[in-house]
Amino acid sequence: MAEFAFNCGSEITRNDLYRLREQLQNMKLNDRIVIRLEAADATQSEGIVKELEKFGFDYQPHGGHEQEYYYTAIKTT
Repeated sequence: MAEFAFNCGSEITRNDLYRLREQLQNMKLNDRIVIRLEAADATQSEGIVKELEKFGFDYQPHGGHEQEYYYTAIKTT
């Protein structure tokens, strides 16, 4: 079981989704990833959720400190 971190920066772009897809494809069963977004981008996180579901991850959103928002996800299939 490995743990990874992913940062989307100030806004979620196509490039972010591409990089996330590449990361998720290489992860193994029970690996964990923490995805950091800025709170303002949390409303735009549909693409991230779709990628997590597509690659077999269970995920949980979390509010963070001040301007941060996170998804914690574990590969289950």
